[in-house]
Amino acid sequence: MRPWLLLTAALLPGAAAAGHDVSLGVTAVTLTNGGVYNVTAPRLGLDASYAYELGAWRLGGGLRWAPAGRGNLPVEVYARALLSTQLGRWRPAVGPELGVSGLPIILPPEGGFPDDLSRQQAAQLGPAYVAVHAAPLRFAFRHFTVSALELQWGTTLNRPGSTLRLQFGLVHLGVSL
Repeated sequence: MRPWLLLTAALLPGAAAAGHDVSLGVTAVTLTNGGVYNVTAPRLGLDASYAYELGAWRLGGGLRWAPAGRGNLPVEVYARALLSTQLGRWRPAVGPELGVSGLPIILPPEGGFPDDLSRQQAAQLGPAYVAVHAAPLRFAFRHFTVSALELQWGTTLNRPGSTLRLQFGLVHLGVSL
């Protein structure tokens, strides 16, 4: 057997158990910077995702569509790498997510604020973000997966910490291919 094949098998012990998973879910996203741009009402949307299961890792990405509310193009594209474990049917997962969002909404200032406040607020809300994604209530039933109450906490990349991003995955239903 070739040495590189043995090395690959040693480094990727779960490669033989790799699988594909697609899911569709309902999510709620809240973006805020604590200032004038302080939208506390979550935007409901749909989340379609793909994951390639490789041992304990779930590598993949997806697309979110949140049409409610004013603002830019209401779409997000993301990639994530989740570390998962298996305890019976329970399959919790946690890991980083990197994405590009069109969801930030700049509200026009009211009540004596400077005219350039919207431009200053827009500078804090870049489209790229990084977040920690956790799916503590994820379960597998044969070829199907169900996940509820997923949580995501993150910030924009252009000025980390200037914006808070919270997302709640209400429910996701998936199938393993």
